[in-house]
Amino acid sequence: MERVMNLPRTTLLLTLLFSASIAEARPRHRPPPRYVVSGPRVHVVINPWAPSYVPAPRAGWLWVPGVYVGPRWRPGYWAPAAPRVGWLWVPGYWSGTVYVDGYWRDHSRPGQVWVDGYYDEEGTWVPGYWAPSDSTDAAREDAPAPPPADSAPANDATAPVFHEYE
Repeated sequence: MERVMNLPRTTLLLTLLFSASIAEARPRHRPPPRYVVSGPRVHVVINPWAPSYVPAPRAGWLWVPGVYVGPRWRPGYWAPAAPRVGWLWVPGYWSGTVYVDGYWRDHSRPGQVWVDGYYDEEGTWVPGYWAPSDSTDAAREDAPAPPPADSAPANDATAPVFHEYE
């Protein structure tokens, strides 16, 4: 009888012993997935078309803030801090997030008039140019008035300079 009692005990002991080794022989389970809770991401870009946009100061230059002209926004631009005798300042313009510096132009040319640059209906900059005095372009009424020419850069370069702002 004692031997009959030991049989279930021995069976139980052997089952427990071998079940551990059988469990180890199986491939491991994947770790439980890690749940990442993420909220919505917001990306805010301040650019020249934001009324509160003011870039970092530049030596020898003044920032002219943007203004609304009727329903349209005209972005701000850099103007020289001092005038240059005999020359007029043509303000820079924005091409996307790139600012193209303005330049100095002749005050006048015989037989020609200056046609100011402007932003078209799509917001693309159309640069200014010299036109013959009798040209219809010279009398464009929708062209914006040029900024005051009472300002000058620290250098005399007239080539455009590009600045990326984001």
